[in-house]
Parts: sequence; C-alpha cells; structure tokens
Amino acid sequence: MKVLFLLLSVSIALVSCHSSSPSRSIQTINAEKAREVAREQVIWNDRLCPFSTFALDFLKSVYGKSSYKGLMPEQVIYGWLLCPEEWKDEPMILIPDADLRRQLSIEGKYAKFSELFDDTLGYRLNNIGADLPPEMRRLVKESPPVVELDEKAGMIILLTQGRLIQPRPDSIPPLSRLRVELEILYNKLSLM
Repeated sequence: MKVLFLLLSVSIALVSCHSSSPSRSIQTINAEKAREVAREQVIWNDRLCPFSTFALDFLKSVYGKSSYKGLMPEQVIYGWLLCPEEWKDEPMILIPDADLRRQLSIEGKYAKFSELFDDTLGYRLNNIGADLPPEMRRLVKESPPVVELDEKAGMIILLTQGRLIQPRPDSIPPLSRLRVELEILYNKLSLM
C-alpha cells in the first residue's frame, strides 16, 4: 500500500510540536516533511488530488480553520494517523451550536474527540434526546448540528482506520507536476 509506505517513511520524521500548553506537546511530522507529503496524490471525494487538498479540506471540515495551533493541515493529518491516542484529546472539533454543546457538556466551541464518548466508550450522540418522545428524539438526531458533528466524528474515525482516502491506483494516471503545484498554490492562497 502506497499510503502505508508513505506513513512509514514519515514516521522517522516525528517531532514534538508545542501546543499552547507548555506541559503538553502534539506529536506530528515536521514542516519540511509536511511540505513533501503535500505533493503525494490521493483519491479524496472521488477525485485525484494532492494530499494538500485533502488535508486542508479535512481540517476546515473538522476544525473550521486552515491551521491548528500553528500546524499545517498535513501535519494535523499525520498527527492523527501516527498518534491517534494523543490527538483524540485535542480540542479541535468545532461545534458551533451552543445547545448541542450544552447537551454534551462541552465547554467552549471545540470538543475533543474523546469527549464524544462516555466512560464505557458509548457514542454520546446516540443518547441525544433520550428523554424525549420517540418522534421528537428522531427530529433532534436528524437536526443539522447533530448530523454535522456526527459527520466530523465519522471523518476522524475513517481517517484513523485508513479508509478516508486512498492512494492513487496505478490504473489512474498521475496529475502533472504543474497541476499539483498549482493546486497547492491555490490551497495556500485560500489560507490567507
């Protein structure tokens, strides 16, 4: 598997990236390695694209911003891939709906992935509206904020299982180097 090979090649480049808390660091790849893997080509959302595009889309979807604590999107992805046990405790899942945050007892706009599960590893969104009549409970579970949060959690689960993206199969011709560089440039412009 190309992704597995890529993962193994960057595992050597693991570094500690300091977070805002001096007592806690976030494991990921260094910036130089992140710029290198940005050019790898993957299948994401049924299209061939640079890893950079996937990483940026993922981070914007989950976190709502194009960087996390000064880390590039590629660094965030590799952090999740290489050290999911550490990253699950990072408050990076944007929950804009105050009522949903209140129901989940989450302080602030961002939740940790670990906060979406109870002590028995039960998925807390399954219990949303448990005290309501069945029809109202269904409406709550199908509300846009709950569906959006569920999709974000699903993206993280699929990422850590290695199922969110696929390496470019040999049967699909690679994108030209120019196209890759232009897409990466476009991604950088969207960061501004």
